[in-house]
Amino acid sequence: MKKLIRIASIVALLLLGLAGCGRPTLSVKNHQLKPDGLAAVIKGQSSHKQIRYRINNGSAKTESTNNGSFALTIPATTQSQRVVLSAGGVKQTVKVGKVNSLTTYQKLQRAYNQATIATALSKADQKRAAALQTQGTKLKREQVAIQQAVAVARKKLAKGDTSAAATLQAQAKKAAALKQQAAAMKQTQQMVEAAMKDAKSKVANQLLPTKSKDGIHNLVTTKDVTIRMNQDRQQVTGIAMLVPVAAMKDKVRAKNFGLSFSILANSVGADAKQIMKDFQKQAKSKKTTKTTTKALHSNGVDFRIGYSTTTLYIYITK
Repeated sequence: MKKLIRIASIVALLLLGLAGCGRPTLSVKNHQLKPDGLAAVIKGQSSHKQIRYRINNGSAKTESTNNGSFALTIPATTQSQRVVLSAGGVKQTVKVGKVNSLTTYQKLQRAYNQATIATALSKADQKRAAALQTQGTKLKREQVAIQQAVAVARKKLAKGDTSAAATLQAQAKKAAALKQQAAAMKQTQQMVEAAMKDAKSKVANQLLPTKSKDGIHNLVTTKDVTIRMNQDRQQVTGIAMLVPVAAMKDKVRAKNFGLSFSILANSVGADAKQIMKDFQKQAKSKKTTKTTTKALHSNGVDFRIGYSTTTLYIYITK
């Protein structure tokens, strides 16, 4: 009888051991993460083929494991995020920190596209466009001054001040002269608009789309550069530029990249000229073999450069 009990105990222990081997596991490398670039990456292990996760009590999503490991990409947002992962009956919680907004997508799209189109204009058309803008601003300022002077003169005239009549006549002459200037500007405006339309068609594949969705996605893809962005409720939380290493070795392609980079840097409020100088110093430096470099800073905007054998990565965050 004792022998049977001993055998039963051994069998029970074996069964418990087997049950333990089959139990689903789930672990994560870090429970507190700060986004790097456009996103935070949650790394972990699980014995399940898939794990489930929810972000801030949102809808459930799944991620497949590969040889017992997984890497979950969580796009950065302007608010902290709570990610709950589960596999079987095991749960893990990871908190992802918030990031600052670079700008709104509307402002980025307008600034970037206007500058990109302007670079496609001839030098003569660029001068016309600049002069037209200056003249237009001056005309509006003078128009406001005339309207204010007329309003004051009419009040004086209503109170019996007959000297105000001369002021009204003088302002009427100024208004007539402004009207003639506006008419003369109209022809130049039509020329500039036609040139802008032609320039826009030349760089159509380089322009940012009118609307953009939340999350990480590509905005522009050309042979010289890819512009990737992360958006959170119309707020741009991060931008990445991907440049083929081959493009950096070609003068024309490198110039195209440099132009896009400068426009993008200016569009988010950085000093593109200074950043380009710092960037060139880092790119030419042979003191390190690391795949990432020290961040560059300009007007509160951070630029970080990463390398692979085929691609140069530039991350823009705040």
